[in-house]
Amino acid sequence: MKDANVIGRKVAWLRNQRGWSQNDLVTHLHLLGDINMTREKIANIETLRSAVDSKQIEFLAEVFGITEQDLFPKQRHFVGKDVGSNLCIFTRRRGPPEPAPN
Repeated sequence: MKDANVIGRKVAWLRNQRGWSQNDLVTHLHLLGDINMTREKIANIETLRSAVDSKQIEFLAEVFGITEQDLFPKQRHFVGKDVGSNLCIFTRRRGPPEPAPN
C-alpha cells in the first residue's frame, strides 16, 4: 500500500516547526489520551513506511492544534482527464437510448 500514508511528511514538518523530537511528540500524544504510539511508529509514519489509522490522525491533528483535513496535502495526487465518454440512459421503454444529461 504505497499511497496509504500521505500525511507523514506534514507530520514531520509540523513536529520540526515546534522544535520537538519524535520522543517529544510521543509524550504530547500520550498526554492527550489513550493512544498506542512509540517513537518507532512516528519514524515510520514520517518516512511513509507505515499507514496511519483514523485514531492516529485524530490525535496528531489535536496535538498540533489543526484540523484533520489540514494534515492532508492540498494538491491531489492524480491527474484526470475527460476522455469524451458517450453515456446513454437505458430503460425498459422501447426506442433508442436517450443521451445522458451533462
